[in-house]
Amino acid sequence: MMRKTAMMLSALLLAASPAAAGPGTDGGRSPASSFTERCGGCHGLQGVSVPDRVPSLRRTVGYYLCTPEGRDYAIRLPNVAFSQLSDRDLADMMNYVMFTLGEGSAPAGARPYGAAEVGRLRRQPLAATDLLEQRRAVVTGINAACEGAKALWNYQFAAEKRANLGAHP
Repeated sequence: MMRKTAMMLSALLLAASPAAAGPGTDGGRSPASSFTERCGGCHGLQGVSVPDRVPSLRRTVGYYLCTPEGRDYAIRLPNVAFSQLSDRDLADMMNYVMFTLGEGSAPAGARPYGAAEVGRLRRQPLAATDLLEQRRAVVTGINAACEGAKALWNYQFAAEKRANLGAHP
């Protein structure tokens, strides 16, 4: 009887665990919790980081939605694309990042990410070998298309200086 009770209790606990929600799901966590657990260690719990080391997201990240290239780039970043979140949960988390942490930096009329779009983009992750050069091209395009996006250069300049690239617009 004890063994049967223990087996039933184990089955019940397993069924209630986040893993039981299915592969790639976030076990019912909010997008804010998903961000905190997966990104907050580097980008800061509120999206404010040490900007010369890791891009700050607060009040700036929404600018990536100013251009199709910026929109795609944000999902294709390796740490985003390879996330264990489902396409739906990743879309929800990235919408939290862009629209909540971005605090008005997303252009008027910017549309939220959908699961299908995220699924398509994350199957084409960016190569980690030339991320800085790719980011430069994307940030250049964003600054041409979206007024106020100059803050995106803060990290770029510091990262290029550390990499001894030194090429500033």
